[in-house]
Amino acid sequence: MSKLNSAFGDSQSLRIKTFTLADHEFKVRVPLTKEMDFLQERITNLDDAKFQERYEKMAAPFKKEAIDGVIVTEDDVTVDGRSIKALTRTVMTVENKVLEYIKLLMPANGSLEDITYEEIDAEWPTQVQMEILEKISEAIQPGYKDARKN
Repeated sequence: MSKLNSAFGDSQSLRIKTFTLADHEFKVRVPLTKEMDFLQERITNLDDAKFQERYEKMAAPFKKEAIDGVIVTEDDVTVDGRSIKALTRTVMTVENKVLEYIKLLMPANGSLEDITYEEIDAEWPTQVQMEILEKISEAIQPGYKDARKN
């Protein structure tokens, strides 16, 4: 038993925050700093094979024929100055963030530990995902949004 638990009793409930979205109440578990570090690592570390597959799928339409504003090189495709590899990395990182943050939600039944992004995407449109992501961020990192503006 930790010093805080012996002094104040079980404090697990302090790590549970709630938020409401579209008249639905969600409970989110606030991760410890160490858990947050591991979570951030899972968000940013992309599977190389999945990245390459996704990149090829996103770049394929631009490789078929010459298009104004598109530069095709051996290792990337650039559209109006924007790298498709960088875009792929951004998309996959956001998907990982949605997945990891959804896993912090406390379901009424069962567990979300084995949920996949594909399952989330099939259930909730991107706009809903972004709103939930924002609400979870506010719950686990209060004041972060204001600090980011400065």
